[in-house]
Amino acid sequence: MIRPSMERRSVGVLQGLSFKQALATLVIALGLGVVAGAWDLMADYRRMRQDVADVTSANLALVRGLAVEAAYMLSADLAGEVAGGLMLDPMVSEVRLADNFGDVLGKAERPAAQTPFPGLATRLFGDVTGHTLHLKTQQKGTSLDVGRLELRLDPGRLLDRYLEHMAANAAAGAARTVLLCLLVVAVFYVLITKPLLKITSAIAKVDPERPGAMLIDLPSRHEGDELGLLVSTVNALLAESQRGLAQRDSAEAELAALARDLEQRVLERTAELEREKAVVERANGELEKANRFISDGIRYASRIQNALLPDAAALTDAVDEIAVGWRPFDIVGGDYYWAGKFGDKVVIAVMDCTGHGVPGAFMTAVVSSILARILHHHGHNDPAVILALLNFLVKSALRQDRADAPANDGLDAAICVLDGATRSLSFAGANLPLVIWSGGAIKLIKGDRCSLGYRDSPSDTVFTRHEVSYAPGDTFYLYTDGLVDQMGGPHKRLFGRRRLLDALSGMAHLPLEDQKQALFTVLEKWRGDQQWRDDTTFVAFRPKA
Repeated sequence: MIRPSMERRSVGVLQGLSFKQALATLVIALGLGVVAGAWDLMADYRRMRQDVADVTSANLALVRGLAVEAAYMLSADLAGEVAGGLMLDPMVSEVRLADNFGDVLGKAERPAAQTPFPGLATRLFGDVTGHTLHLKTQQKGTSLDVGRLELRLDPGRLLDRYLEHMAANAAAGAARTVLLCLLVVAVFYVLITKPLLKITSAIAKVDPERPGAMLIDLPSRHEGDELGLLVSTVNALLAESQRGLAQRDSAEAELAALARDLEQRVLERTAELEREKAVVERANGELEKANRFISDGIRYASRIQNALLPDAAALTDAVDEIAVGWRPFDIVGGDYYWAGKFGDKVVIAVMDCTGHGVPGAFMTAVVSSILARILHHHGHNDPAVILALLNFLVKSALRQDRADAPANDGLDAAICVLDGATRSLSFAGANLPLVIWSGGAIKLIKGDRCSLGYRDSPSDTVFTRHEVSYAPGDTFYLYTDGLVDQMGGPHKRLFGRRRLLDALSGMAHLPLEDQKQALFTVLEKWRGDQQWRDDTTFVAFRPKA
């Protein structure tokens, strides 16, 4: 038996341990309070950042329509109203509204707040201060980039608001932490320390030779908690030891049987996988055969489509120079160009049909046939009339002139007619422009905002005819949207019409074939690692003097 002196020493040690436990509990409670306060501060910081982002996004969404109208109409007044409205938010330091050429239409700003911690303000809120809204408008199913709206918040004002909120929360958190510590210490002593001392004293009295002779009394009101579980575990420990050994032997036998069963299953599964592998290999062979068949068909279709394209070299006696760049998105494409001579007149056209790949190629075949019919049977003098006939005949050929039309396909087009006798050029376009280099300057003539052949394209549309007189050395350019819609650059944006005009201005002194190669090199460099997005056609020509 344990002697009384040893029992008193044990109880003294346990009381010392109890004091240490209480102190440790207090430290833990303080730590939890600090952690909870830090967590609250971090949560408030994140919530404030999210609130700032949500409010800013809501404000931008609220003025989006007015901003798009201002950018599209190039209206400085509307842009000023947009900027002034956004500046009503005291956190906003600057608002800029620019068109798609980068020109600023409206701007508003206020001085930055004076804060003693400018570096901290930038670190905490610098990444949420800048917001950019790209302004787009929808035109017949096509999204056009008309500008951008930029908004910048003042990180100093955001930090001041956060510090004010943090000071109030810190005071409340400190009071809450002190109260929590006192409550935890009191509860710990009453519910844990005092009953644990009684249990420890009873354990010290147990005879090591007969541990089951004196069971430990369970403290009152602790039957279902951890202390009750501790007493029950100690009382059952010896009786469960032998049962545990028996269970271990049984478990080892079960594991050996399971290992044998798993080994057999692995063998069976391996054989099944071998059979499935053979099936998959046969299926892959069939797929490869089908893929070769489809690829051969598309390559043959490419030869047919190339045969439909005209030979630009046939115009060498009508123009000084002509260069054509035709690049389909797939093996076949939906872009088409035409060049031919009728007496002293030359017709040059580019067309961008619906889709690309095989569907686009089918559309080019339809358009090629209809254009040849128009030029040889209806006339070739007026490009506006050619566009109107092309619109009417495509709608009729595809049966899209009815309300129940099964499809909705069409094209954009640009047509030039050169008259060598009068040294003049007439142009008409349907959503495609004409670019002219003359007298050391470059300019652009836009086509009408109307596509050809679609269900919603009016059959009686009248297109605008533009007349241009040319001088020796003047150069004309036609292109499809695939040229300006390639994505790339450092900010992953469209190549755009302005970059195209700048590029052509910088290489206008070169021969046309060299211009074509240089332009496609610039486009490849701009695109970088971005994938090619659309069929692309580029035609440049210089009429004879």
